[in-house]
Amino acid sequence: MGYSIKMKESVIKKVLMGGKPQREIARDAGIGLSTLNYWLKHHRQNGNTKLNHKEKRPQDWTAEERIKALMKTGAMTADEKASWCRKQGLFVHHLEQWEKDVVSLATSKKSRGKSKETSSLKKKVSTLEKELSKKNKDLSRKEKALAETAALLVLKKKPTRSGGNQRTIDL
Repeated sequence: MGYSIKMKESVIKKVLMGGKPQREIARDAGIGLSTLNYWLKHHRQNGNTKLNHKEKRPQDWTAEERIKALMKTGAMTADEKASWCRKQGLFVHHLEQWEKDVVSLATSKKSRGKSKETSSLKKKVSTLEKELSKKNKDLSRKEKALAETAALLVLKKKPTRSGGNQRTIDL
């Protein structure tokens, strides 16, 4: 649950004034004692600057911030990258994933233009394949008809080798 900075500052002021026990101040503010102690610890270490700072999760980074981070860490060694990531609240694998995302986005934009051309070529190929299969069907019908006609002609011929002089029966 996020608390406003004004609320945090007012609670810390009450504790520092020392009028009431911390437990009572936490109960009145509606926060846990451990939360109050956490705020006090950071206030003592860093002053009020830590109250204003909200840690940013890797998924909260905008695309622009991610690209800037990649550009900044691009020329760093592995140790330098790890150190920079620790300061930013990241891990090196976050940078690697962001780099993969950028590369895949760039290649997908290139392939979009090609995909239109590819899809039109695929349509053309499928049309030609349909025409070819139709012609093949017509050819196979013609070949079957020719084979049948040739068989009938062979059957109608006189068997001259066997010595017969009769014609075969017409079908």
